[in-house]
Amino acid sequence: MLLVTCQSNAALSDQYLLALDSFDDLFNTEPAEDEPSTADDESTDSAESLFGLADDDSMSNDIKSPVTGFIQFEAAHTYPSPSHTSKARSILHLSTNGNLDNGMSWNLSGRATYDAVFDLTNHYPGEVRDDRDLYADVHEAYLDIPAGDVEFRLGRQHIVWGEMVGLFFADVVSAKDMRQFVAQDFDQIRIPQWAARAEYFGSDFHSEFIWIPYMTYNDIGVPGDDFYPLSIEPPANVALRVNKPKEPSRDLSNSSFGLRGSMLKGGWDISAFYYRSINVDPTFFIETDFTSTPTVIVTPEHTRIHQFGATLAKDFGPFVLKSEAVYNKNTYINIEDLTIDNGVIQQDILDYIVAIEHTTANNTLLNFQFYQRWYTDHDDKLMFDEFESGVSVYSKVEINDTLEAELTLITQLNRSDWMARPRVTWEFSRNWYVQAGADIFGGQDVGIFGRFEDSSRVYTNLRYTF
Repeated sequence: MLLVTCQSNAALSDQYLLALDSFDDLFNTEPAEDEPSTADDESTDSAESLFGLADDDSMSNDIKSPVTGFIQFEAAHTYPSPSHTSKARSILHLSTNGNLDNGMSWNLSGRATYDAVFDLTNHYPGEVRDDRDLYADVHEAYLDIPAGDVEFRLGRQHIVWGEMVGLFFADVVSAKDMRQFVAQDFDQIRIPQWAARAEYFGSDFHSEFIWIPYMTYNDIGVPGDDFYPLSIEPPANVALRVNKPKEPSRDLSNSSFGLRGSMLKGGWDISAFYYRSINVDPTFFIETDFTSTPTVIVTPEHTRIHQFGATLAKDFGPFVLKSEAVYNKNTYINIEDLTIDNGVIQQDILDYIVAIEHTTANNTLLNFQFYQRWYTDHDDKLMFDEFESGVSVYSKVEINDTLEAELTLITQLNRSDWMARPRVTWEFSRNWYVQAGADIFGGQDVGIFGRFEDSSRVYTNLRYTF
């Protein structure tokens, strides 16, 4: 039996599951038995709050700004057998900004990481070490240009269109670092895009146009890592080869663009968007080679996608209601039968989520979410039901001025499949905090979370912000 499970970015990233129960027809053989980063936040109240611009009379030619950022150390131990140290990572994040003539401003940040786990253990193959032991890159690098009621932002930037707890729905633009799955804070998981963005600000209306000439895609890691989105059990006498992700050529025909409009009406914050892009998350295309040893060749590929979405939110006093919906046109989905079109078919998918959030008198935050995926033209070849549903619960309790506890629970309703993330944060000094928590996965091996059951871990983080 060969089991392939893969993940995409809508609704916990996509629910692609491919189970190959028999290779008889294919080979004619018998198988053998934080705190969120302020750069990520988006507000449409005003250009000043969105871009951090001061009043015009405070603009100057001074292009120097103090450097801010953080240093963070993360340690994790995976406890299912074989138990092993799975992370000993250090992160340095630096950011600076300044003002130019005519009200323009700029922002530059970079991030470097080093994971000493590969010096402490031989658990991982060399390809995993090469992928994530040491790397550095430009995080954000953009220029803001005001022009009356329009603001332009040019460069590498975060573009956040959705804000749900622990899940991605309308947040379709940002690429994501999926090498730790969703078991990390959003200021760590989001990857900026090189983009040109124009925004118009009216009294109660905000519109946005984005153009991404060269896409940045999700980083899914490499086979052998804890959260690689491909679980493989090849049968006897059948070889398996997993290629590197195949990205479209970097020409303007593969650029992406999107339009988004939002307005405030009767207390309702409503937005709608259209996004034409190359999917940031790959689909696993399957080929077979009979030249010598029977071989399955798996190639992650990024394909064209069209997305229509809407969000809404309203404050009802005791609670806040939020909802997001995204219609994905002609999305490639893996199927069970390898003999059909490289093991994939195209489907139209509607993802939607409804959330209720309440803060109690003692500053306890409670968030409940129901989400569902509807395969609108459901094909019997799919391994999913026509409707795939799930719920999540998030709670944050302020125990005192320096100590808080959090709990995130997410579970699928169609099958046994769940994730739990308890965490305690102690801010023991003005610029320091330490965290202790766990990322626990359970359920069926073919589930979104259950397939990572053997990657469940306990961890601690220490951060200094300056």
